[in-house]
Amino acid sequence: MVMVLIPSLPEITSGIGYVTNGACDMASSAVQQWVNNPSTAQMGLNVLAAQIEALEQLVVKLRTVADGIEQVYVKLVAAQALEWHSPAGQAFREALGSRQLNAKELEATALETVRLARLSIDELRTIVASLQTLLATARATAGAAASSVIDQVC
Repeated sequence: MVMVLIPSLPEITSGIGYVTNGACDMASSAVQQWVNNPSTAQMGLNVLAAQIEALEQLVVKLRTVADGIEQVYVKLVAAQALEWHSPAGQAFREALGSRQLNAKELEATALETVRLARLSIDELRTIVASLQTLLATARATAGAAASSVIDQVC
């Protein structure tokens, strides 16, 4: 004959309480870890923010290119002001005039691109900041809801 020892009701209750408290502590810890650790979405937003900085550097370089084009234009104007008294000189002046127009158009295009890029970068920064705020709010709200449920159960 085998004897089976059946624990008393207080021992069973104590054991259930021990397991429940451990589970509640683990659940609470998991919720806090989830709320505090960056998510894939947050890491993606961080990468996007870094790429925006890279775009900003490109815009700065494009502005430098526009300045260089403006210097070329000034030199073309100075070269066209020289006195040319030959058919070849006249052809050269006409070619310079054409290049001046090209330089001005290219400079205007570069400056407009810089302006639009800066506006777009500002918009991107605003969107990223809004998304980061929404993500943090959503994580905090979900964490608070999960914690509330854990508190009710535990």
